[in-house]
Amino acid sequence: MSTLIFSLPLANASASTDYQQTVLSTAAAGPRDKEVWALLPAAALSWHQVSLPAGLQRNPARLTAALHGLLEEQLLEEPEQMHFALQPGWQAGALVWVAVCRKDWLQGHLQQLQSQQHAVHRIVPEITPGCSPAQAWATGTREDAWLWLSSPDLIWGLPLQAGLAMLVQTQDSMLIQADPRVAESAERCLQGLQNNAPELAGWRVLVAPALQRATASAQTGWDLAQFDLAAHGRARWLQSFKRRWNSLRHGSVWRPLRWGLLLLLAVTVVGLNLSSWQMQRQTQAQHQAQRDILTQTFPHVTVVVDAPLQMTRELERLRRSKGATSGSDLEPLLNTVWPLLPPGQSISALDFQSGELRLQGLQLSGEQAATLSQALRSKGYGARQSGAQWLISPKEAP
Repeated sequence: MSTLIFSLPLANASASTDYQQTVLSTAAAGPRDKEVWALLPAAALSWHQVSLPAGLQRNPARLTAALHGLLEEQLLEEPEQMHFALQPGWQAGALVWVAVCRKDWLQGHLQQLQSQQHAVHRIVPEITPGCSPAQAWATGTREDAWLWLSSPDLIWGLPLQAGLAMLVQTQDSMLIQADPRVAESAERCLQGLQNNAPELAGWRVLVAPALQRATASAQTGWDLAQFDLAAHGRARWLQSFKRRWNSLRHGSVWRPLRWGLLLLLAVTVVGLNLSSWQMQRQTQAQHQAQRDILTQTFPHVTVVVDAPLQMTRELERLRRSKGATSGSDLEPLLNTVWPLLPPGQSISALDFQSGELRLQGLQLSGEQAATLSQALRSKGYGARQSGAQWLISPKEAP
Protein backbone atom coordinates (compact mmCIF):
# COMPACT_ATOMS: atom_id res chain seq x y z
CA MET A 1 0.00 0.00 0.00
CA SER A 2 0.94 3.68 -0.27
CA THR A 3 0.52 6.34 2.41
CA LEU A 4 -2.99 6.31 3.87
CA ILE A 5 -4.38 9.61 5.22
CA PHE A 6 -7.37 9.85 7.57
CA SER A 7 -9.07 13.26 7.81
CA LEU A 8 -10.19 13.87 11.40
CA PRO A 9 -13.65 15.43 11.90
CA LEU A 10 -14.18 18.30 14.36
CA ALA A 11 -16.54 16.20 16.46
CA ASN A 12 -15.18 14.00 19.25
CA ALA A 13 -14.28 10.43 18.37
CA SER A 14 -16.80 7.62 18.83
CA ALA A 15 -17.27 4.05 17.69
CA SER A 16 -19.42 5.31 14.78
CA THR A 17 -16.97 7.96 13.56
CA ASP A 18 -16.46 7.70 9.80
CA TYR A 19 -13.08 8.96 8.62
CA GLN A 20 -12.55 10.29 5.13
CA GLN A 21 -9.61 8.41 3.60
CA THR A 22 -7.10 9.56 1.01
CA VAL A 23 -4.34 7.45 -0.53
CA LEU A 24 -1.15 9.34 -1.30
CA SER A 25 1.19 8.02 -3.97
CA THR A 26 4.79 7.09 -3.26
CA ALA A 27 6.06 10.07 -5.27
CA ALA A 28 3.94 12.51 -3.26
CA ALA A 29 4.69 10.95 0.16
CA GLY A 30 8.46 10.94 -0.35
CA PRO A 31 10.72 9.17 2.17
CA ARG A 32 7.78 8.61 4.55
CA ASP A 33 5.95 6.38 2.10
CA LYS A 34 3.71 3.54 3.27
CA GLU A 35 2.71 5.19 6.55
CA VAL A 36 -0.59 6.14 8.15
CA TRP A 37 -1.21 9.88 8.64
CA ALA A 38 -3.89 11.83 10.46
CA LEU A 39 -4.93 15.11 8.77
CA LEU A 40 -6.13 17.78 11.22
CA PRO A 41 -8.74 20.23 9.91
CA ALA A 42 -7.72 23.88 9.96
CA ALA A 43 -10.57 24.77 12.33
CA ALA A 44 -9.19 22.41 15.00
CA LEU A 45 -5.93 24.34 15.35
CA SER A 46 -4.86 27.71 16.62
CA TRP A 47 -1.49 29.19 15.68
CA HIS A 48 0.86 31.26 17.83
CA GLN A 49 4.35 32.67 17.58
CA VAL A 50 6.79 32.58 20.49
CA SER A 51 10.51 33.02 21.08
CA LEU A 52 12.06 30.23 23.14
CA PRO A 53 15.30 30.46 25.15
CA ALA A 54 18.28 28.28 24.38
CA GLY A 55 18.86 24.92 26.04
CA LEU A 56 15.34 23.49 25.75
CA GLN A 57 15.68 21.30 22.65
CA ARG A 58 16.84 18.26 24.63
CA ASN A 59 14.59 18.71 27.65
CA PRO A 60 10.94 18.04 26.70
CA ALA A 61 9.67 18.71 30.26
CA ARG A 62 11.23 22.17 30.44
CA LEU A 63 10.14 22.92 26.87
CA THR A 64 6.54 22.02 27.67
CA ALA A 65 6.60 24.20 30.80
CA ALA A 66 8.01 27.11 28.79
CA LEU A 67 5.24 26.80 26.18
CA HIS A 68 2.57 26.69 28.89
CA GLY A 69 3.95 29.85 30.46
CA LEU A 70 4.29 31.77 27.20
CA LEU A 71 0.86 30.86 25.79
CA GLU A 72 -1.26 30.71 28.94
CA GLU A 73 -2.75 34.19 28.39
CA GLN A 74 -3.50 33.50 24.71
CA LEU A 75 -5.45 30.25 25.20
CA LEU A 76 -9.12 29.96 26.07
CA GLU A 77 -8.54 26.73 28.01
CA GLU A 78 -5.92 25.56 30.48
CA PRO A 79 -2.57 24.74 28.83
CA GLU A 80 -2.58 21.28 30.44
CA GLN A 81 -5.66 20.42 28.34
CA MET A 82 -3.98 21.39 25.07
CA HIS A 83 -1.51 19.65 22.78
CA PHE A 84 1.42 21.72 21.46
CA ALA A 85 3.61 21.17 18.41
CA LEU A 86 6.54 23.24 17.19
CA GLN A 87 7.42 24.02 13.61
CA PRO A 88 10.07 21.80 12.02
CA GLY A 89 13.66 22.96 12.41
CA TRP A 90 12.88 25.60 15.01
CA GLN A 91 15.74 27.58 16.56
CA ALA A 92 16.07 29.14 20.00
CA GLY A 93 15.92 32.94 20.08
CA ALA A 94 13.90 33.21 16.84
CA LEU A 95 10.14 33.46 16.39
CA VAL A 96 8.70 29.95 16.30
CA TRP A 97 5.26 28.89 15.10
CA VAL A 98 3.34 26.73 17.59
CA ALA A 99 0.25 24.71 16.65
CA VAL A 100 -2.26 24.13 19.47
CA CYS A 101 -5.32 21.88 19.64
CA ARG A 102 -7.40 20.09 22.27
CA LYS A 103 -5.48 17.13 23.60
CA ASP A 104 -8.49 14.95 24.52
CA TRP A 105 -10.03 15.45 21.06
CA LEU A 106 -6.84 14.45 19.26
CA GLN A 107 -6.06 11.52 21.57
CA GLY A 108 -9.61 10.23 21.16
CA HIS A 109 -9.30 10.07 17.37
CA LEU A 110 -5.85 8.49 17.52
CA GLN A 111 -7.13 5.80 19.88
CA GLN A 112 -10.16 5.20 17.65
CA LEU A 113 -7.91 4.73 14.62
CA GLN A 114 -5.68 2.43 16.68
CA SER A 115 -8.70 0.30 17.54
CA GLN A 116 -9.29 -0.02 13.77
CA GLN A 117 -5.73 -1.37 13.34
CA HIS A 118 -4.38 1.94 12.00
CA ALA A 119 -1.32 3.07 13.98
CA VAL A 120 -0.74 6.73 13.10
CA HIS A 121 2.87 7.60 12.24
CA ARG A 122 2.45 11.31 11.42
CA ILE A 123 -0.05 14.04 12.31
CA VAL A 124 -0.34 16.62 9.53
CA PRO A 125 -2.16 20.00 9.74
CA GLU A 126 -4.47 20.76 6.84
CA ILE A 127 -3.17 24.34 6.59
CA THR A 128 0.13 25.69 7.91
CA PRO A 129 1.58 29.20 8.17
CA GLY A 130 4.53 30.51 6.22
CA CYS A 131 3.28 30.15 2.64
CA SER A 132 5.11 32.36 0.17
CA PRO A 133 3.44 33.81 -1.80
CA ALA A 134 0.24 33.99 0.26
CA GLN A 135 -2.34 31.28 -0.38
CA ALA A 136 -6.04 31.07 0.45
CA TRP A 137 -8.23 28.00 0.98
CA ALA A 138 -11.98 27.60 1.41
CA THR A 139 -12.75 24.57 3.58
CA GLY A 140 -15.48 23.16 5.82
CA THR A 141 -19.01 22.26 4.83
CA ARG A 142 -21.80 24.04 2.98
CA GLU A 143 -23.40 24.96 6.28
CA ASP A 144 -20.12 26.04 7.92
CA ALA A 145 -17.65 27.19 5.26
CA TRP A 146 -14.47 29.01 6.25
CA LEU A 147 -11.77 30.89 4.41
CA TRP A 148 -8.12 30.57 5.48
CA LEU A 149 -5.14 32.67 4.50
CA SER A 150 -1.49 31.69 4.99
CA SER A 151 1.33 34.12 4.32
CA PRO A 152 4.99 34.29 5.41
CA ASP A 153 4.17 36.09 8.68
CA LEU A 154 0.54 35.24 9.54
CA ILE A 155 -2.30 32.75 9.30
CA TRP A 156 -5.99 33.42 9.94
CA GLY A 157 -9.39 31.90 9.33
CA LEU A 158 -12.86 33.49 9.14
CA PRO A 159 -16.32 32.40 8.01
CA LEU A 160 -16.41 32.38 4.21
CA GLN A 161 -18.30 35.66 3.65
CA ALA A 162 -16.31 37.63 6.23
CA GLY A 163 -13.08 36.00 5.11
CA LEU A 164 -13.57 37.07 1.49
CA ALA A 165 -14.34 40.62 2.60
CA MET A 166 -11.11 40.65 4.64
CA LEU A 167 -9.14 39.07 1.81
CA VAL A 168 -10.06 41.64 -0.85
CA GLN A 169 -8.94 44.39 1.53
CA THR A 170 -5.47 42.93 2.10
CA GLN A 171 -4.58 41.21 -1.19
CA ASP A 172 -4.31 42.59 -4.72
CA SER A 173 -5.03 39.34 -6.55
CA MET A 174 -5.71 35.82 -5.33
CA LEU A 175 -6.47 32.33 -6.61
CA ILE A 176 -8.66 30.74 -3.96
CA GLN A 177 -8.41 26.97 -3.63
CA ALA A 178 -11.71 25.48 -2.49
CA ASP A 179 -12.74 22.10 -1.18
CA PRO A 180 -15.33 20.55 -3.58
CA ARG A 181 -17.96 20.75 -0.82
CA VAL A 182 -17.68 24.55 -0.53
CA ALA A 183 -16.47 25.49 -4.03
CA GLU A 184 -19.95 26.54 -5.20
CA SER A 185 -20.49 28.71 -2.10
CA ALA A 186 -17.06 30.33 -2.52
CA GLU A 187 -17.75 31.05 -6.21
CA ARG A 188 -21.11 32.61 -5.39
CA CYS A 189 -19.69 34.83 -2.64
CA LEU A 190 -16.79 35.95 -4.83
CA GLN A 191 -19.12 36.74 -7.72
CA GLY A 192 -21.23 38.90 -5.43
CA LEU A 193 -18.14 40.91 -4.48
CA GLN A 194 -17.01 41.17 -8.13
CA ASN A 195 -20.38 42.64 -9.15
CA ASN A 196 -19.70 45.62 -6.88
CA ALA A 197 -15.92 45.80 -7.42
CA PRO A 198 -14.77 45.44 -11.06
CA GLU A 199 -11.11 45.39 -9.91
CA LEU A 200 -11.73 41.88 -8.55
CA ALA A 201 -12.37 40.50 -12.06
CA GLY A 202 -9.04 38.61 -12.00
CA TRP A 203 -9.87 36.69 -8.84
CA ARG A 204 -10.73 33.01 -9.32
CA VAL A 205 -11.92 30.00 -7.32
CA LEU A 206 -10.14 26.74 -8.13
CA VAL A 207 -11.56 23.44 -6.96
CA ALA A 208 -8.88 21.57 -5.00
CA PRO A 209 -9.81 17.89 -4.35
CA ALA A 210 -8.80 16.10 -1.16
CA LEU A 211 -5.82 14.43 -2.85
CA GLN A 212 -4.38 17.80 -3.88
CA ARG A 213 -4.81 19.20 -0.37
CA ALA A 214 -3.21 16.10 1.17
CA THR A 215 -0.26 16.36 -1.21
CA ALA A 216 0.28 20.01 -0.32
CA SER A 217 0.11 19.21 3.41
CA ALA A 218 2.60 16.35 3.05
CA GLN A 219 5.18 18.66 1.50
CA THR A 220 5.22 21.12 4.41
CA GLY A 221 7.35 18.95 6.70
CA TRP A 222 5.07 19.55 9.69
CA ASP A 223 4.45 16.67 12.09
CA LEU A 224 2.33 17.33 15.17
CA ALA A 225 3.22 13.94 16.72
CA GLN A 226 5.37 15.58 19.37
CA PHE A 227 5.87 15.41 23.16
CA ASP A 228 3.54 12.81 24.70
CA LEU A 229 1.98 12.02 21.29
CA ALA A 230 5.31 11.32 19.65
CA ALA A 231 5.49 7.85 18.14
CA HIS A 232 7.95 5.71 20.03
CA GLY A 233 9.13 2.19 20.71
CA ARG A 234 9.64 -0.69 18.33
CA ALA A 235 7.00 0.42 15.79
CA ARG A 236 8.66 3.83 15.46
CA TRP A 237 12.09 2.24 15.06
CA LEU A 238 10.81 -0.13 12.40
CA GLN A 239 9.07 2.65 10.51
CA SER A 240 12.21 4.80 10.64
CA PHE A 241 14.22 1.86 9.34
CA LYS A 242 11.72 1.36 6.50
CA ARG A 243 11.97 5.04 5.54
CA ARG A 244 15.75 4.88 5.40
CA TRP A 245 15.64 1.60 3.51
CA ASN A 246 13.17 2.99 0.96
CA SER A 247 15.33 6.09 0.57
CA LEU A 248 18.38 3.90 0.00
CA ARG A 249 16.52 1.72 -2.51
CA HIS A 250 14.77 4.44 -4.52
CA GLY A 251 16.44 7.80 -3.73
CA SER A 252 18.29 9.29 -6.70
CA VAL A 253 21.07 10.57 -4.41
CA TRP A 254 21.93 6.94 -3.53
CA ARG A 255 21.98 5.69 -7.12
CA PRO A 256 25.82 5.73 -7.43
CA LEU A 257 26.09 3.79 -4.16
CA ARG A 258 23.56 1.21 -5.34
CA TRP A 259 25.42 0.68 -8.61
CA GLY A 260 28.72 0.48 -6.73
CA LEU A 261 27.33 -2.17 -4.36
CA LEU A 262 25.89 -4.18 -7.25
CA LEU A 263 29.23 -4.02 -9.06
CA LEU A 264 31.09 -5.04 -5.89
CA LEU A 265 28.68 -7.94 -5.38
CA ALA A 266 29.10 -9.08 -8.98
CA VAL A 267 32.90 -8.93 -8.74
CA THR A 268 32.82 -10.83 -5.43
CA VAL A 269 30.58 -13.58 -6.85
CA VAL A 270 32.75 -13.94 -9.96
CA GLY A 271 35.92 -13.98 -7.82
CA LEU A 272 34.52 -16.62 -5.47
CA ASN A 273 33.43 -18.81 -8.37
CA LEU A 274 36.84 -18.45 -10.02
CA SER A 275 38.64 -19.26 -6.76
CA SER A 276 36.39 -22.28 -6.18
CA TRP A 277 37.03 -23.50 -9.72
CA GLN A 278 40.81 -23.15 -9.28
CA MET A 279 40.76 -25.00 -5.93
CA GLN A 280 38.65 -27.74 -7.49
CA ARG A 281 41.13 -28.07 -10.36
CA GLN A 282 44.06 -28.27 -7.90
CA THR A 283 42.27 -30.90 -5.80
CA GLN A 284 41.49 -32.96 -8.89
CA ALA A 285 45.13 -32.67 -10.00
CA GLN A 286 46.35 -33.89 -6.58
CA HIS A 287 43.94 -36.82 -6.62
CA GLN A 288 45.03 -37.70 -10.14
CA ALA A 289 48.72 -37.53 -9.12
CA GLN A 290 48.04 -39.88 -6.19
CA ARG A 291 46.24 -42.33 -8.50
CA ASP A 292 49.09 -42.18 -11.02
CA ILE A 293 51.72 -42.87 -8.32
CA LEU A 294 49.68 -45.83 -7.04
CA THR A 295 49.08 -47.42 -10.48
CA GLN A 296 52.67 -46.80 -11.64
CA THR A 297 54.18 -48.24 -8.45
CA PHE A 298 51.77 -51.17 -8.25
CA PRO A 299 50.56 -51.91 -11.81
CA HIS A 300 48.38 -54.79 -10.63
CA VAL A 301 46.05 -52.23 -8.93
CA THR A 302 43.49 -51.40 -11.61
CA VAL A 303 40.63 -49.97 -9.55
CA VAL A 304 41.48 -46.90 -7.45
CA VAL A 305 38.99 -45.94 -4.75
CA ASP A 306 41.16 -44.39 -2.01
CA ALA A 307 44.70 -43.94 -3.32
CA PRO A 308 46.45 -43.11 0.03
CA LEU A 309 44.80 -46.03 1.85
CA GLN A 310 45.46 -48.47 -0.97
CA MET A 311 49.10 -47.30 -1.16
CA THR A 312 49.56 -47.97 2.58
CA ARG A 313 48.12 -51.46 2.28
CA GLU A 314 50.24 -52.30 -0.74
CA LEU A 315 53.40 -51.09 1.03
CA GLU A 316 52.51 -53.23 4.06
CA ARG A 317 52.07 -56.32 1.87
CA LEU A 318 55.36 -55.56 0.14
CA ARG A 319 57.25 -55.30 3.46
CA ARG A 320 55.76 -58.53 4.70
CA SER A 321 56.60 -60.35 1.49
CA LYS A 322 60.22 -59.17 1.76
CA GLY A 323 60.44 -60.02 5.45
CA ALA A 324 61.03 -56.38 6.43
CA THR A 325 59.67 -54.95 9.64
CA SER A 326 57.68 -51.80 10.16
CA GLY A 327 56.96 -49.53 13.07
CA SER A 328 53.78 -51.48 13.78
CA ASP A 329 55.55 -54.83 14.25
CA LEU A 330 56.32 -56.32 17.67
CA GLU A 331 60.11 -56.08 17.53
CA PRO A 332 60.30 -52.32 16.70
CA LEU A 333 57.67 -51.62 19.35
CA LEU A 334 59.60 -53.46 22.05
CA ASN A 335 62.90 -51.89 20.93
CA THR A 336 61.29 -48.47 21.30
CA VAL A 337 59.44 -49.00 24.57
CA TRP A 338 62.01 -50.94 26.59
CA PRO A 339 64.75 -48.23 26.76
CA LEU A 340 62.13 -45.69 27.81
CA LEU A 341 60.90 -47.58 30.90
CA PRO A 342 62.12 -46.20 34.25
CA PRO A 343 64.73 -48.36 36.07
CA GLY A 344 63.34 -51.08 38.29
CA GLN A 345 60.13 -51.57 36.27
CA SER A 346 59.17 -55.02 35.05
CA ILE A 347 56.46 -56.28 32.69
CA SER A 348 54.28 -59.10 33.99
CA ALA A 349 52.49 -59.77 30.69
CA LEU A 350 52.28 -58.48 27.13
CA ASP A 351 49.88 -58.97 24.27
CA PHE A 352 50.39 -57.95 20.63
CA GLN A 353 47.56 -57.79 18.11
CA SER A 354 47.09 -55.83 14.89
CA GLY A 355 49.98 -53.47 15.56
CA GLU A 356 48.91 -52.71 19.16
CA LEU A 357 51.05 -53.70 22.15
CA ARG A 358 49.46 -54.17 25.56
CA LEU A 359 51.77 -54.13 28.59
CA GLN A 360 50.75 -55.12 32.12
CA GLY A 361 52.52 -54.84 35.44
CA LEU A 362 54.03 -51.36 35.15
CA GLN A 363 53.83 -49.36 38.40
CA LEU A 364 54.54 -45.77 37.37
CA SER A 365 54.03 -42.57 39.33
CA GLY A 366 52.14 -39.69 37.73
CA GLU A 367 55.36 -37.93 36.72
CA GLN A 368 56.88 -41.19 35.32
CA ALA A 369 53.70 -41.91 33.34
CA ALA A 370 53.71 -38.41 31.85
CA THR A 371 57.40 -38.72 30.93
CA LEU A 372 56.84 -42.09 29.23
CA SER A 373 53.82 -40.81 27.25
CA GLN A 374 55.74 -37.76 26.06
CA ALA A 375 58.79 -39.85 25.05
CA LEU A 376 56.64 -42.29 23.07
CA ARG A 377 54.80 -39.42 21.40
CA SER A 378 58.09 -37.88 20.27
CA LYS A 379 58.95 -41.20 18.53
CA GLY A 380 55.61 -41.37 16.74
CA TYR A 381 53.72 -43.69 19.06
CA GLY A 382 50.55 -43.17 21.00
CA ALA A 383 50.10 -44.45 24.55
CA ARG A 384 47.00 -44.90 26.71
CA GLN A 385 47.12 -45.94 30.36
CA SER A 386 44.42 -47.78 32.26
CA GLY A 387 45.66 -48.59 35.76
CA ALA A 388 48.70 -50.89 35.44
CA GLN A 389 47.92 -51.61 31.75
CA TRP A 390 49.38 -49.62 28.84
CA LEU A 391 48.22 -49.70 25.20
CA ILE A 392 50.88 -48.58 22.70
CA SER A 393 50.37 -48.24 18.96
CA PRO A 394 52.07 -46.44 16.07
CA LYS A 395 49.17 -44.00 15.77
CA GLU A 396 48.15 -41.45 18.39
CA ALA A 397 45.06 -42.72 20.16
CA PRO A 398 42.17 -40.23 19.96
